[in-house]
Amino acid sequence: MTLDCDILIAGAGPAGCAAAYDLAQAGKQVILLDKRTFPRQKPCACGLTRKTLKALRYSVDPVIERVCHEIVLQPTTEGGDSGAVNSAHSTATHKSANVRVKTRNPICAMAVREVFDSFCLQQTLLAARQGGSIELRKIDRITTLRELPDAIELDVATPRGPETLRASILIGADGSNGQTRRLTHQDNGAPSQDGFALEATVPYASLPSTLPNGASPHDLVFDFAPLPGGYGWLFPKADHINIGVGAFAPSFAAPSSQKRLPSAKDPAQQDIKHVTRALLLNYAQQKLGVTTLPHITGQQLGMGGHAYVPRGRVLLVGDAAGLVDPLTGEGIHSAIVSGQAAAAAILDCDLYNQPDIAAAYARHLSPLLKTLAFSHRAARAFYAHPERGFKAMRTPFMRSLILKTYADGLPHTSLISALAKLTT
Repeated sequence: MTLDCDILIAGAGPAGCAAAYDLAQAGKQVILLDKRTFPRQKPCACGLTRKTLKALRYSVDPVIERVCHEIVLQPTTEGGDSGAVNSAHSTATHKSANVRVKTRNPICAMAVREVFDSFCLQQTLLAARQGGSIELRKIDRITTLRELPDAIELDVATPRGPETLRASILIGADGSNGQTRRLTHQDNGAPSQDGFALEATVPYASLPSTLPNGASPHDLVFDFAPLPGGYGWLFPKADHINIGVGAFAPSFAAPSSQKRLPSAKDPAQQDIKHVTRALLLNYAQQKLGVTTLPHITGQQLGMGGHAYVPRGRVLLVGDAAGLVDPLTGEGIHSAIVSGQAAAAAILDCDLYNQPDIAAAYARHLSPLLKTLAFSHRAARAFYAHPERGFKAMRTPFMRSLILKTYADGLPHTSLISALAKLTT
């Protein structure tokens, strides 16, 4: 059988580019597939944590719009009842209850996702000049995926007509709604659990002279009052604020005062029904004093990936493998790290020995999956009793440790030990 390339990668976002970058530098021939022409709009608040910036193979300083040294955490309503979006508390969160964290080093760097993705793709294509080759192809969709004993075949619809592509390995990096995830779900152990978020952008120029409650438009805000199992956010960029609401948490046994999230056996597994346009519009009015949001976009978030088991010749990465963090909703870091892990596994093995490649990918992915398993447990505990999390964040030592764990990727074992001491 004649192969078109060594590796096919479906999806040219952060996960696909991370894999393609390392493979090309190692001399591999890669075909990178995507349905969109870049730059393309992509719903995402695009806050880049320190661990994300560290994981990247190149600097993204040219596309950073703002660097945040401070974060504002706003608690749920009094009594721990999140989801009371119309309560008096949600209109003006008591400042005394907020946790404001300032750090010497940046907590998060802000970019616009379509610009960030386009920049990463450019850097990836440049990497091919140093070794292998990357061919970027636009397709309309993947129609059929066949896993053969010694290769992968993809039937794809393209603007030029139907084509069949062959490679030793396929990396599925086309997101939680992507076709590689759906086509391999039963055979490849891909989780079906998902979260959901809605967002909009509000230019600073359209904001009232004084924001409700006297808030600063440049605050980086995580607000746990609007809905159960998630939070609202304000991410300040160069000329606008990204505002959104999302549900991320796995199912948990909630107190009687809260609405219980669906059972973990439920395919939805998230209380995403609370994430509505009406909620976001109401939230924007409460936080920013604006009455309209001209363009609201939504995104499905691939979650539950701590249980992902790679099999065969299809390696799922990023959202396609369900690797969004269920506590924070962060997905870019997992996308980059899993893409690099898939590339490392391929480079470790003979391309024709698929059992070894799947096993190697599982080994390289293991540290990330352990972290996500911890986040899965932490999310269930936190969103069931957010007030306990805020108690920890009000303790200086715990606040520093939690921040380092989630911003820097500090091993979570240190955090577990500290939390155990706090609760005894």
